[in-house]
Amino acid sequence: MDLAIDGGQTGLRLGLSSSGRVLEAREVAGLSYAEGSPTAAIIERIGTGWGDLDTICLGLTTLVDSPSTVVDSLLGMARRVLLTTDVVTSHAGAFAGGDGVVLAAGTGAIALGVRTPSPTVQVDGWGFLYGDAGGGFWIGSRGVDAAFRGHDGRAEPGPLTDRAREVFGDLNGLPQRLYLSSDAVARIARFAVHVFELAAHDATARSIVTSAGAELAATVTAAARNFPDGTAVPVAWTGRLLRDRTLRDAFEAELALRLPHAHVTPAVGDSLTGAAFLTAADDLGPYRSLVTEAHR
Repeated sequence: MDLAIDGGQTGLRLGLSSSGRVLEAREVAGLSYAEGSPTAAIIERIGTGWGDLDTICLGLTTLVDSPSTVVDSLLGMARRVLLTTDVVTSHAGAFAGGDGVVLAAGTGAIALGVRTPSPTVQVDGWGFLYGDAGGGFWIGSRGVDAAFRGHDGRAEPGPLTDRAREVFGDLNGLPQRLYLSSDAVARIARFAVHVFELAAHDATARSIVTSAGAELAATVTAAARNFPDGTAVPVAWTGRLLRDRTLRDAFEAELALRLPHAHVTPAVGDSLTGAAFLTAADDLGPYRSLVTEAHR
């Protein structure tokens, strides 16, 4: 048996798998940038009782202190450990090692383009401080920014200000509560769902969502740069963010302008499916340079 792991900031999914297929899955709390030791947090989330594992594959969206420390720490649980980013497992889930561009859009945003034998192209995924354009935190933070502008008089108060008060309480004390919180990134990212909801009738919220779609399209276009002009580019997305119809429409409209030969197709599987695929792969193929691997 193998263990596939899709580790995000809002949730971490664990999937017991065999021959590349997930048999049983569970979800636990996500990984926070603020936790003292990412390695200890990962081990605590995984827990025990999985039995004798052959391979553990982790696709993580958060940074770890040392990839080698993580894999070495997990070798006591399995004979082989693979550690990579969630965009790699997302691509493996979407295309099973084939050519194409995958966009992983959740709390963050990152794209991976694979066109063999060209080098892989990874775009964005630089984290909430200066990247992840168009992702859940990006949307949520802009929604909160608009809420504060209405709250302190820089703009007319609107639905985002009212909704932020409903969700977060007193806005005067919100900075102190958030900046001292270990899950601030996830809490801000969760506000994106309110931006989506309000976009149906509020111009400010709608502008944020439309801009996010354009950012995601720019990320995908950059990840497709190894595909020659005029060549069809398979594009798939994973993550919960693009389930929102308004965002997806904005993304696809902008992508059609930037990358006319893009062919958006449903992903065969998600990041957890991709992690399971990699546990059973004898050859990591185009992902080899992007995976830290260790054997017991």
